[in-house]
This record gives sequence, structure tokens and C-alpha cells, in this order.
Amino acid sequence: MRSASEKAAAVSALRNDGKQMELRACAKKDFETKQSSVFAAPRLPLAHLLTAKSGLIGIFLSTFFVFNLLRLTPAFSWFDKGHRIVGLIAQANLTADARKEIEKILPGGMTLADAAIWPDHEGRSIRDFDPLHYVRIPEAASGYDQGRDCPEKNCMVEALKWFSTVIADRNAPIMMRRLALYYVAHLVGDMHQPLHAGRAMDQGGIDISVSYRGQTTNLHFFWDTNLVELEPGNEEEIAKRLTANLTEKERLKWQTGDPKQWTDESLTLVRSHAYNTGSSVELSNDYVEKARAIVRRRLAQAGIRLAWLLNIAFK
Repeated sequence: MRSASEKAAAVSALRNDGKQMELRACAKKDFETKQSSVFAAPRLPLAHLLTAKSGLIGIFLSTFFVFNLLRLTPAFSWFDKGHRIVGLIAQANLTADARKEIEKILPGGMTLADAAIWPDHEGRSIRDFDPLHYVRIPEAASGYDQGRDCPEKNCMVEALKWFSTVIADRNAPIMMRRLALYYVAHLVGDMHQPLHAGRAMDQGGIDISVSYRGQTTNLHFFWDTNLVELEPGNEEEIAKRLTANLTEKERLKWQTGDPKQWTDESLTLVRSHAYNTGSSVELSNDYVEKARAIVRRRLAQAGIRLAWLLNIAFK
């Protein structure tokens, strides 16, 4: 039995915990309100920004100024592990020239793995950039078509093409190249996750509820996070293991293509496997094991291809 003083202390602690939770909730709401006000000014369509370099430079510079003011504010976002693995694989396959140029562009101490998760944290404050993380392709279509699927060029395919040209431009402002590098490192990863080329009707699997081993989530999150978490070891160990037995023939085969081809690969995989969950909400072990093999391969491909893009850009 606890004494009266101990009970009183426990009640006080609970009240303090409740107050702290309320304060954190209020702080988050206040932060989101401030973000809305910061970015609520009239904006040009994103498609115009992606074709008007001077306008985008202004947006980049003002955005970085805002983030420097808010840099201590915590981010409310997850899904980092897969992107960090891609960044680690790429880092291990960079040329000396590429590594040197990346060190110039990124702020002190930031690695390529760190850069790869920036768009899912600070980058989410730029609401106009949200569509850059995916593309939606009609079910009857055989592959990606820019005119049909991304007429305003505000999808991951066109964004990766554009940002890749920016990082290679040594005459561009360093802050502009930095933001572009964040997105190149991130979008190559997004592009290799099959459900980022998923259907519009279910938001790339977000609206599909699934369950596995007693845990319920949505299909997109399951591929983004759960399948990666099933891999044993930390990020560094997984990155090394995924490429440990990679042959030179496989490496050269992967170091080809372009964002459209890599997106079409994901489209094929999302149709052939990701959406074939069966009639039950509960995913079968067979489905999960096949999905894990796909995820391992796509993470490795993304890392090798990201390094390839950067090595070309920084020759």
C-alpha cells in the first residue's frame, strides 16, 4: 500500500504529464498554423516554377530563410529507414569527385543518408511539393506518359529530371543545389517503391487496410515501412548486406535507364504483386516473403542508381 504522500505525488505527476501533453499539442498546432501563414501568400503554379529558373531560385532562397528560422522545430514525419538505406548504398558507390562535390553542397556533417530524408521532414512544409513524391498512371496504360500523367510536370518523374539538372549546374546558388540534392536523393528512393506509382483511386494504397501478425495499417505504409523493418540489422548493416553479393554484370545492368523507365518498373511490380493482397485483409506469409524480396532488390537498385546519377552529375 502506498502512503497518502506517495498517492498525492503520483496524482501530481499525472497532472503534470497531462499538462505537458496539452502543451505539446498546442505547440504543434501553433507550429502548423504558423506554417500555413508563412506559405499562404499567393503562389505561382508549381509547373511554372519548374520551367522558370529565376522564379524557382527565389522560392528556394525564401524557403531556406524560413527553415533557418524554424530549424529547431521538431518534424512530425516518419518513414526514414528505407531512404537512409538507399543513401548509404549510394554513398558507398560514389566516385571521389562526386563525394567531394556533395561535401561542398551539403551543410557540415550532413550525409547523403541524412539528405535523403529531408523532403519527408522539413520538405513537407512546402505543400506545393507534395505531388513530387509520386505519380498516378491509369490502369489501362502500359506505362508513364508525361502529357497524360504529369501535364503540369509536378510529379516524381519530371521533378527528378529537373532537380538532376540543377545539382549539376555549378553556376546555380549553393542553396538551390542543396535543396535539389535533397530531392534527388529522396525521389530516387520514392521512385523504386512500387506504390509510389499506384492507383489514384486508393491514393497509392493508402486507402487499403491490411493486417499482418496482429498489426493493422494501410498497404502503402506496409510497403514503405513494415517490410523494411522486417529486415534484420541496422541501416548500415542492411545497406552492406543488400549489395554484398552484387555482381558487376548486375551493377552495370542497373546503371541504365531514366526516371520514366524506373517508374515503369514500379508500375509493373505494383500491378503484378503489391495490389494482389487476396480477398482477406490479413496478408499471407507468401505475399509478405515475395514482397520482402522485391523491397530488397528495389532498395539496392535505388542506391546503385542514385550513385550513378550523382557520379554523372559531378564529373
